[in-house]
Amino acid sequence: MIKRALISVSDKTGLIELGKALKHFQVEIISTGGTAAALREANIETTSVSDYTGFPEMMEGRLKTLHPRVHGALLGKRHDPQHEKDAMTYGIKWVDLVVVNLYPFEKVATETKKPAWSSLIENIDIGGPAMIRAAAKNHEYVTVVVQPKDYKDIIQRLKQSPQNPFDLAYRYKLAMKAFRHTAIYDSSVAEHLSQYEIDETKELQRKNFPLYHSIHGKLQQDLRYGENPHQKAAVYRLTRPQEYFPVSQSLQGKELSFNNFLDADAGWRCLLELPPKSCVILKHNNPCGAGWCETEEKSYVQAWKADSESAFGGIVAISGHIEGRLAERIVENFFEIICAESFSVEAREIFQRKKNLRLMHLPKVGDLKDEQRPYFDFRKVTGAYLLQDTDYLGSFNDYVLGPDLRCVTEKNPSDEELRALRMGWIIAKNLKSNAVVIANGEQTLGIGCGDVNRKFATQSALMRSANLESKLKVCGSDGFFPFPDSIELLKQAGVTAIIQPGGSMRDQQVIDACNQSKISMLFTGIRHFRH
Repeated sequence: MIKRALISVSDKTGLIELGKALKHFQVEIISTGGTAAALREANIETTSVSDYTGFPEMMEGRLKTLHPRVHGALLGKRHDPQHEKDAMTYGIKWVDLVVVNLYPFEKVATETKKPAWSSLIENIDIGGPAMIRAAAKNHEYVTVVVQPKDYKDIIQRLKQSPQNPFDLAYRYKLAMKAFRHTAIYDSSVAEHLSQYEIDETKELQRKNFPLYHSIHGKLQQDLRYGENPHQKAAVYRLTRPQEYFPVSQSLQGKELSFNNFLDADAGWRCLLELPPKSCVILKHNNPCGAGWCETEEKSYVQAWKADSESAFGGIVAISGHIEGRLAERIVENFFEIICAESFSVEAREIFQRKKNLRLMHLPKVGDLKDEQRPYFDFRKVTGAYLLQDTDYLGSFNDYVLGPDLRCVTEKNPSDEELRALRMGWIIAKNLKSNAVVIANGEQTLGIGCGDVNRKFATQSALMRSANLESKLKVCGSDGFFPFPDSIELLKQAGVTAIIQPGGSMRDQQVIDACNQSKISMLFTGIRHFRH
């Protein structure tokens, strides 16, 4: 039975509803300053912590709950004679329910590019984590709640079983949530504070990366298998508030595998930079064909034609809506997953004929907030992990080809060539290096990626483009051309414009080869390796 509750919350969401329920079940409430004031204003009787401890809150509220009567009430073993004797001697009253959430340190640390040092320091909670950890440690007797979203369940359980609302398994579950909560909170404090240097004037100087960085994830789901069937795998969702998980919702089909998530995420990242209604077909984490037309159906057709052989067994990602007619075209071929922003009822019915086909919902690119864009990239190596900013330059409307974009040849690209170059460059950016893309104004024509040198990548892209008729052919390369030999290959295939980063010691030889072949070439001044 719950006789006494201790409530101290920074986030007052749901507080009054919970307080009224506890009052209804005659639970004595002990609370701190702001929480007590909010409860009393709602006519919910509460005992202040200072009245309970006989010690006033002091030092601007920094000191209020760090007292033996508080922590003894949380840590005491109810059926231990010595614990009961100590409690009687020192006036400690057992607390059965602890409801605590913490100062909003993460919000203060991220809401501005340069938060005030005093704001950071004053939002480091001390008493809150101590009470949470004490209650969680003693979960055999104490129920601890750290998130307002759990209040509804707490109230429901009180109504269903007032005498014994929380069994040991439930208290343990909440205790584990509480330990995770304080672990993430302390990690956030360490990470954000170590991201700054401070001088005697308390002026913050931000560093590129914090001295300490931690990753916290919650098990989202077990996966069918890992990269290969003999490997077990699971997906963990990052618990940092700014981390966004766009490819998490599966609408139909069999269980997802490790590779399915990698491919879906690769498709999502590529669509972020392409115009609306584009389509990308992927295999092994790489686009094998892409189309960017005025309708989703036409974009799909162009992406499929770009490399129908490689597309077999791949995934389709579309930044738009799939109607029944498009669904009929898609199911003519074998795919593992279809990703789109929305599906019509007719399209869902058509896809359901393929019982193993997975459908995944993608959030609408245009609705994304800045903080939901890709944040950091992680890469595990033996004994460590690498961290870098995501190579994201903006949505299609904002996308900049490079900070130093310039034409380096005698011939300038036409407007039609420039659009095709832009699209080829975006696709090349989303391929494994070395990457070369042959494209026109509506689709990729040939893709070469993951090769050990750029000439091989060029040959591979040209070989794949040989079967497609196109009046316009341009080339995008994620890194520079180190030798002019690839230019000769591109000329023979009918390529009329090239976009590449530049930066080779033989740039002039490559430029000269383009001038001789009447090919225009742009240097972006920025490369997009993806290993």
